[in-house]
Amino acid sequence: MRSQVRKPINLRGKIMGGDYPLICIPIVAEEEQELEQAAKKTVELYPDVIEWRADYFKDVCNSAKVKQMLKVLRSIIGEIPLIFTFRSSMEGGFKKVEDTIRYEVIKEAISTGDADVIDIELSSGKKNIDEVKAAADKCGIPLILSYHNFQETPPAEFLADIMRQQITSGAGIAKIAVMPKTAEDVLSLLSATLRIRREIPDIPLITMSMGSIGVISRIAGGLFGSDLTFGAGEKTSAPGQIPIAELRASMKTLLR
Repeated sequence: MRSQVRKPINLRGKIMGGDYPLICIPIVAEEEQELEQAAKKTVELYPDVIEWRADYFKDVCNSAKVKQMLKVLRSIIGEIPLIFTFRSSMEGGFKKVEDTIRYEVIKEAISTGDADVIDIELSSGKKNIDEVKAAADKCGIPLILSYHNFQETPPAEFLADIMRQQITSGAGIAKIAVMPKTAEDVLSLLSATLRIRREIPDIPLITMSMGSIGVISRIAGGLFGSDLTFGAGEKTSAPGQIPIAELRASMKTLLR
């Protein structure tokens, strides 16, 4: 039986940490029209959650434009919860942007109220995390603190400690994505997830092992305590994402 969160998060009626892991589709687009079309097509796939990977957007450094596009996205996706992510280039972001600009854009995005969750990296440092968290808390928006490693999978205890750090640093949701080289690496990720779910059961987790070796973690991660998984729409934002129809069917078989 799936281990649930003691304090699940309600995102416009979708429960993160409830009976069933949520499925999120990321939107990646450089142009405004492309972004709007991607959003419309994504809605047709009925995801539980949508993530806007704003680091792909050509005008992402223009706060006014980002705020405008958030309102456009909200008008298209209706009541589907939206994660806003302006990913650092150091952890897989599409473009390199000065941190001062990036965090300012993130705080401006929070102020719109059109994003339901904000994702920043644990590596952001205490000052930036505290400032973004304060802005998010003011608007009642949960904060994801994330860790990405596209080169390898550290040992399970290291991953568990990263999640502990995320939670003690103020994360409302802890996220880890790592690259496996062996099947044992996938087991390390799943083991760390289960360990933290049992140790700190109040906080939702998002964990995944990327690439073809890690696909099983995207399907079965919910059994070990991961509360959200990423599926593919038109484009993927990370290696190993599965088309949402296949992902949904596989999860239904495992988690019924």
